[in-house]
Amino acid sequence: MLFNSHIFIFVFLPLCLLGWYLLNHFKFYKIATAFLIGMSLWFYGYFNPSYLYIIIGSMLGNYCISFLIEKFPAKRKLFFFIGLIANICLLGYYKYYDFFVENINAVFKSSFALKHILLPLGISFFTLQQISYLIDRYWESAPHYNILDYLAYVAFFPQLIAGPIVLHNEIIPQMQDHSLRKFNAESFRDGWILFIIGLAKKVLIADLFAHPVNLGFECVDNIDTPSGWIMAICYTFELYFDFSGYCDMACGLGKMFNFELPINFKSPYKSHSVPEYWNRWHFTLTRFFTSYIYTPLTIHGVRVKKRKLYSYLTPMVVFFVSGFWHGASWTFVLWGIAQGLATLWAQRKFFKLKKNFITWFGTFFFIMITQVIFRSETIHNMVRVLKVMFVPSFGRFWLNLVGTFNQVTAVKKLVENTLFLQGPALYLVYGIFWLVCLLLAVFFLIGKNSNEILDAQREKGVTASFALFLGVVLAACLISMTGVSTFLYFNF
Repeated sequence: MLFNSHIFIFVFLPLCLLGWYLLNHFKFYKIATAFLIGMSLWFYGYFNPSYLYIIIGSMLGNYCISFLIEKFPAKRKLFFFIGLIANICLLGYYKYYDFFVENINAVFKSSFALKHILLPLGISFFTLQQISYLIDRYWESAPHYNILDYLAYVAFFPQLIAGPIVLHNEIIPQMQDHSLRKFNAESFRDGWILFIIGLAKKVLIADLFAHPVNLGFECVDNIDTPSGWIMAICYTFELYFDFSGYCDMACGLGKMFNFELPINFKSPYKSHSVPEYWNRWHFTLTRFFTSYIYTPLTIHGVRVKKRKLYSYLTPMVVFFVSGFWHGASWTFVLWGIAQGLATLWAQRKFFKLKKNFITWFGTFFFIMITQVIFRSETIHNMVRVLKVMFVPSFGRFWLNLVGTFNQVTAVKKLVENTLFLQGPALYLVYGIFWLVCLLLAVFFLIGKNSNEILDAQREKGVTASFALFLGVVLAACLISMTGVSTFLYFNF
């Protein structure tokens, strides 16, 4: 089930909230937790019930490992490695099996059959979340929770499919605090504000910029230089508004249940260096790799002889893993290597520039170029797009990208049925629409982010004009949800 769907907004969410608060009102706390787990599993298995076997098996398996660590502490290292390997194998089978088989066939000229395995939704996120818990159990920094609390921690639907990646001590204590299970009007209001802002980011902005990106990469051999830059710019905005919109909605839904989920975005496109960017973009993923890969490797590096070389290798290993985590493709690996090299360069002592327009533009330009690598499904597509971007090649295909505005029903009706425009005038108007949308996207990026807007509303109170604005935005989103689109990070 998707946040940006009518069935979620008008059926699932009201039922879930009503059942949760009613059960807690009558102090049926365990039943309320079980109800939340059941609703979350319904949410997860809505499109494909077979996914339920995977997530339920994964949760029960990890819980059993935690139990064995609790029961036999002397053998916790053995049980931890069994659990870690099992999680990696589960993720590896569903996400990387065909990738490895394809490469083995290419290198050794073999003919192993591909299975074309369908990637279960959210498997990367709930697997990392459970790995973090197992590591904390091994380090003896996490208790063994009761099974209901653990299942609710992993399956809680707002963060289940695309994050944020929540640590056990960020959500389970809140779920155990019965005082937080009472309806809180202020928290519920804040949740709705964040949800509507996130929904608008996804439906009104991200989905709009997706049209030229999808067409361009489908017809990559036909693109010209203007097309390449249009695709790069549009995907940079699409990815940001798509994922930050999801995270806003996730945090907003958490607040509706009176739970605080970690903030995942902190205006990343305002960064002046790549390391700063990664402290702002997908913060919980960066935290996972820092806490559970980078820091242990750094501690180990103190004991090796060639510490300087080790200090260079460690970030590269982390970004290699990060790139490969995003998907089974060499383009993701190249993207990770590029991020690692840029991070190393920025962290060297000789690179101590003051923050200014040049450092901001350089960082944004690098991110935009590497997003092309990230979006490309094959090396051929990546090379083709980057080549036309920097080697002038002019044609008329960019008009097709601009014309994708006719896929937006409201704009199409306005332009063709009301303004009666055809030919060059039609593309001119579409171009103006694109320019306006681009300026709006830039305005949102340089202005206050969602949480800053929410903080400002808390300070001065929600005004009637702001409430009216939210109502109009919500109505526009509901009208625009004629073709429901999935979130980009569902693919990772």
